[in-house]
Amino acid sequence: MKKIIALILALTLALCLCACGGSKTETPAATEAPKATEAPKAETPKAEEPKAEEPKAEEPKEVKWPNGELTIYSGYQVGSLTDVNLHTIADWITKETGETVKIESNDTAGGATLALKLTKAKPDGQTIMAIGMNCISNYYNGTWEVNPSDSSKFKIVAGSIQPYPDSGCIILTQADSPYSSWDELAKYAEEHPGEVTVASIAGKVMDIKMKAIFNGTGVAKNIRWAPTKSAEATAALLGGQINCVMLDETTAVQYIKDGSCKPIINCRADEDWSVYTAEQKDIVDAIKDIDTLADVFGADAAKYMVPNRSMFVAPADTPDEICAAIAKVIDKIDEEPEGSEFYDRCRVNGGTSKYYTWPGDEIMAEWGRLDPVIKEIVEMG
Repeated sequence: MKKIIALILALTLALCLCACGGSKTETPAATEAPKATEAPKAETPKAEEPKAEEPKAEEPKEVKWPNGELTIYSGYQVGSLTDVNLHTIADWITKETGETVKIESNDTAGGATLALKLTKAKPDGQTIMAIGMNCISNYYNGTWEVNPSDSSKFKIVAGSIQPYPDSGCIILTQADSPYSSWDELAKYAEEHPGEVTVASIAGKVMDIKMKAIFNGTGVAKNIRWAPTKSAEATAALLGGQINCVMLDETTAVQYIKDGSCKPIINCRADEDWSVYTAEQKDIVDAIKDIDTLADVFGADAAKYMVPNRSMFVAPADTPDEICAAIAKVIDKIDEEPEGSEFYDRCRVNGGTSKYYTWPGDEIMAEWGRLDPVIKEIVEMG
């Protein structure tokens, strides 16, 4: 009996335990709401740091020039017009600076030895040389080892005294020639190839001027070059053996005035007659209406220009500040008042010369343009 009661109590207890501790359903964990995407924080701009000042380009410092005795090389004949002009410049430099100037002359091969010597000189501005555009031909004919238009050898530092601005030279023909202008000459030569003879004076500036026009325009293929010498060219023109000769303005004007010759073209690009004095008005009156390169070729006139500008050059490595000092001293001669000693000395050669200031870089570029033109002419022989 006791066993039965104990069994009943055990069962009752077990049922109670089941009721209280039944299986438990787990509540799923709450899902966290997705966090809102945070907008990128705007960075507070930093205060700009003050910029370091850029170094200013240094202006060339002024230097004393010349710094002691100056040497000017001259490849021109002693006593020639250019030689006279160089002595005028030398005296001017001494007057302005108090320094002695020595002119070293050697006209062998147009100054070939001096030109080469200059390229090896110390680039301190104490040695300079007078060189003209025509010296480029010396390089191509083999008499010079260096080319004036080579900017790795030379640097142009100042202008010089010279006659006629921008190539004032006139092509003349006989008064009874069947052509009276450049266009008429070109047409006649085309219709009568080989009949027109033109003076060829190898090695002379005027020969380069003449051939630059005939070659550049293509008229050269229809004419015949007549080799001659300067002293004989005019006589051959007047005698009818040569049809065309180029003369400078002051020489040409006498043949125009006496009616023995007539002008074809004046190889200048402008009509600046300021080089002539009031006393030379008759020269200007006789030539001012002649067609110029600009009149005939317009914007293309520069292609046929061959200005023989004489310049002072220094070794290519000469510092800019020294070049500026050279130009400052020499160019000042152009400011001399009319009637003063150096004003008159600059106007030599019948009053048609003067000192001209030209930027060296522009002239070197011009020489570079003329280099192939002159090369072609020299190769013509």
